[in-house]
Amino acid sequence: MANKKRFKGNIGNQEVVITSTKDDAQMEAVFEIANQQLAHLTEANPSLSVENQLVLLAVNAISDQLDMQAKLDTGNK
Repeated sequence: MANKKRFKGNIGNQEVVITSTKDDAQMEAVFEIANQQLAHLTEANPSLSVENQLVLLAVNAISDQLDMQAKLDTGNK
């Protein structure tokens, strides 16, 4: 089993600590992309609460994951 380590970062104004087997560079990229997407959601609809923004971020991430899996399953990379 791969070694897990703790990674500390910020999503929006919230500091979070994640336990992961991924390296720091990947985790930094994940946090950067999450923050970019939150900024886009805020710009698109400033009245959304932080909680609703995070829900939309999660739903979008799962949708993207399903799209990528479908491409892999059909052999279209």
